Amino acid sequence: MGFWHNVESECEYKGISRKELASAASFSVHTISNGIKRNGMPAADIALRISRALEVPLEKLLEENSQEISSIESSISTEEDIEIKKNLFYKYYPLIQRLENLPPDTTQAVYTIIEKL
Repeated sequence: MGFWHNVESECEYKGISRKELASAASFSVHTISNGIKRNGMPAADIALRISRALEVPLEKLLEENSQEISSIESSISTEEDIEIKKNLFYKYYPLIQRLENLPPDTTQAVYTIIEKL
């Protein structure tokens, strides 16, 4: 998953169309379509404007293997629960990044330790 996939996921979760995002970030809707087709990276200023328009950290949109918060939230029933889960996600995001960089055996050992707690 790349930048544009993450943008699409966030838009879908928030119910924002490509056209609405383009308008909010002050660029052409064709920029999104071309980015998705080419799976390319936008210019830094456009990426930052998209991040601000979606109200998500730029780092989240840049993650190749990002955990899509929207998929986590789809099983939650209330807005308050969604906010709680979002806050937990952002609180533990640095830890999640570190886990992603560990070798698989080490990651499994960490999961085992956590499950035993």
